Amino acid sequence: MNWNNTSNLTFDYNPPMWGFWAKQIGTPIITAVGLTGNTLSFLVMGCSQRLRKRSYSQFLCLLAIFDSLNLIINEIDLIDEMIIYKSGPSYGVFSDFSDGLCKFYNFIKYVLLLLSSWLIVCLSLERVIAVCFPFRKKLIRKRHNVVVLVSLMFVVLSLTQIFRVLFIENVGGVCTVGRENLSVYIYLHHYAYHLALLFGLPCVIVLTCNLGVIYQIYVIRKEAGNDRPRSLDSTRKATTMLLLIGFVFVVTMFPQFVCTSIILYYSDGDRIHVGRFILMDMRPYLEALSVVSYSNYCINFFIYVMCGKSFRRELRRIFKRSRHGSFFGGTRTRTKEEVMRLQ
Repeated sequence: MNWNNTSNLTFDYNPPMWGFWAKQIGTPIITAVGLTGNTLSFLVMGCSQRLRKRSYSQFLCLLAIFDSLNLIINEIDLIDEMIIYKSGPSYGVFSDFSDGLCKFYNFIKYVLLLLSSWLIVCLSLERVIAVCFPFRKKLIRKRHNVVVLVSLMFVVLSLTQIFRVLFIENVGGVCTVGRENLSVYIYLHHYAYHLALLFGLPCVIVLTCNLGVIYQIYVIRKEAGNDRPRSLDSTRKATTMLLLIGFVFVVTMFPQFVCTSIILYYSDGDRIHVGRFILMDMRPYLEALSVVSYSNYCINFFIYVMCGKSFRRELRRIFKRSRHGSFFGGTRTRTKEEVMRLQ
């Protein structure tokens, strides 16, 4: 939550600052770890021929890209908060932005956040198809189909954020909303964006798909008994990894859902006079909890390493290739040299 965007609601009250400093210290660490992990995830999923054939690998590559962009945007907002805290709004990162640039930045920022959430939904749906309808798995393995799906998702999610282009402007050096449109914007941002699109609908779909997949695996294992094929164990490991990604998404985003619900409750006209003081008292806790939500964009790499044996093997190969000075084609070159020696 960027409290600079609420500057036109401020009043003479100074909340504790420990949450602000927790976010200022914790977020850069999450950003550095996340960018490193997401880069390695993209290289492993994108460069490994073995993993590239998996039906979920293309979604994980895109997820690594969008998570990295979200980490960068979060860091830019964090720097802006620090500059405004030290020097005032007239020196902020966005102080010289025109209304058009403010609209564009906020539009892209929230669309990217939605894309990360809905890619988790795509992964959950992919597991439903892979486990419950295995003969149709080729439909989501083709790159063309994935590109079409993600492109359509981008268009639909972009349409839901058009209201930011209409209402966002530069007010006193801060990209925010004017007072005349503030009430409409708050309801669209909190209800339509936060509660419905960012957490509510994705959470319901992810949990429903994950529970359905778990039940289907239970049925298959019960029917197979001790004669389970080896391919079933391989599918189970991949499914465990992807299910864990979905559950971690729900757990890390839940604090943001709680914070938004509290803000909405105290934003009601009958409670606003008391609610503003309660919200300011809660501000450090809300800022600290936002760090938990940011961790959603850096944690997937550790899930891959923990659950994916193939991922760990391909990651070791990448480091071996980099040490030999041939990152993308090291294995193929060495094989040709060995064949020439044998001849």
